[in-house]
Amino acid sequence: MQDTLLRVFVVALGLLTYPRDDPGVEEWDDITTVGMQKHEERLLRGEELGDEMGAITDWEEDYLWYIWNTVSIISMIRFFRKYLGKISQIKQGEARAFPVTCTAAEMPLPDSETLQRFHSKCIQASSENKWKEFLEGFAKDLLEAMRTVCDGNSGMVIEDFQIVDVCNIIVPFTPPDPYSFQCLLWNNQASDLLPDMQVCGRIQLMKNKIQNGCPCQSSNSDDMVCLLHCETEEVKRKMTDVCAGLLCMKNSHFLSKSQVTRWFQNTIKQAWGQISHKYEFELNIRYIGAPGISFSMNPVVKVNADAHFFINPHSPNLDTSWTLSLTGYEDNFLEHISKRLPANSCHSQTLEIAHFLHRRQTVLSGSSTLEDLHFKIALMHLLLTKDPSQWKPSNVACRLRDLLAFMERSLKTKLLHHVLIGNPLSQRVIELPAEFTHANTVNLFHPLVVHNCLYRNAVMHFQEMLSNSHMLIQDYVEVYDLNDCKGHRLRGPGGLAY
Repeated sequence: MQDTLLRVFVVALGLLTYPRDDPGVEEWDDITTVGMQKHEERLLRGEELGDEMGAITDWEEDYLWYIWNTVSIISMIRFFRKYLGKISQIKQGEARAFPVTCTAAEMPLPDSETLQRFHSKCIQASSENKWKEFLEGFAKDLLEAMRTVCDGNSGMVIEDFQIVDVCNIIVPFTPPDPYSFQCLLWNNQASDLLPDMQVCGRIQLMKNKIQNGCPCQSSNSDDMVCLLHCETEEVKRKMTDVCAGLLCMKNSHFLSKSQVTRWFQNTIKQAWGQISHKYEFELNIRYIGAPGISFSMNPVVKVNADAHFFINPHSPNLDTSWTLSLTGYEDNFLEHISKRLPANSCHSQTLEIAHFLHRRQTVLSGSSTLEDLHFKIALMHLLLTKDPSQWKPSNVACRLRDLLAFMERSLKTKLLHHVLIGNPLSQRVIELPAEFTHANTVNLFHPLVVHNCLYRNAVMHFQEMLSNSHMLIQDYVEVYDLNDCKGHRLRGPGGLAY
């Protein structure tokens, strides 16, 4: 209908506009038809071209989609292959670092009776315990001479020594009056700055000043009578920082470990010069592997009666950061919890046998990061978790295996929390200061996480200790039994020796 109207309109317009000699209606109709056909042909060609372009575009999109999927699949395969390869390398590295040559569950151990004989003959009667009496007398003479040296140069005040272990002597010291130490505890999560000292602190040198400044409050005022202050009146004092004071770090009021070490060694040398004529042996400040008695004497600063700061030779970072020791609290813990155990409980025997094996392995293969403290903390964890009835004397073999298994798991996971820090269970046994119970937990094996070489060395040391334990115990027991038999054979009737 619309086409017809368009044609009529075009013809009428032509009749009105053009003369008679122009083409007629039929010709215009033909012309219009031809134009319309050409237009339709162009439209058809455009549609065909559009279809072709659409087909090409669809094909290109499909092609790109297939390529993208292929690349994605290949990338995912390579990613998982690399990821799984890393996991296998980590597992292989852990397997190499923790060689399962001997496990605590499978290691051969003598029975409880043999272990008790081993403990009584080889540990309780060992020469190390005999050395303790000699060391006590020697340390007493040496410290008296050290006090004389310090009094002569107005140095530090040396207090009474304490033997923490068989061959470990600690010597507390304090500054002279009117100075004092203020211990600042710092418990933080392990960081790269202090990987080996998670529970440490700094020691600040303070000076006591009397606020009113009266001469009667001075230290040398024994013969002075003051009309302003009575003897019972409390003296008002204030603490002030001392910059660059005694044994402090340069331009600081914090105690320096390096300066304390130099002062302590020089004082020992001078003191030994005063008493060396009493002893027929040489005293070497550094261990040189020569035969003799090896012991350590270290300066410490007391935090309180049961805790002190000491210099850890394995943690040289930060000259003003001192490592905290809770030896007094640990001993109190063992003393209190032993009251809940059966009579003659085996916990002390278990720990002492483990210490003996560890020290003998140290003699064989050298020192490692593992210390007696780690076995002690592991035993304290077992004492908190196991029923008291399981610590009977006849269970020493089982408890020794449990202790070694606990150490094995801790080494494998590189995790051994200190039992007294951040552990509410320890409050059931002894009362601890709030700064210890509310502090963050401390991983004593964090150095093994940071240093792979230390971890491999510790694992190798522990594995060799497990492998040698049975043979070492049997050899010691046989030697002592043989000596006992020879002693009996050498005695005839009436006790006469042949």
